[in-house]
Amino acid sequence: MSGREELLSLESAITAIEEAVQAVSREVERGRLSDASIARLSRVEAELNRSRLTLEKILREEASRG
Repeated sequence: MSGREELLSLESAITAIEEAVQAVSREVERGRLSDASIARLSRVEAELNRSRLTLEKILREEASRG
């Protein structure tokens, strides 16, 4: 995989994470879930956000090297 393809792959992963975070947020906002489910989804949302931040950092580092 070329460097450009790797960057595109990272960008795609970031987009997928952002979409997943939005889906989780929508489910939490609907208010139809139990408190335990909301708590679990909130943890998932936080983990997705941490992953997105890590991928963005990697993307910046790789782009600056390129």
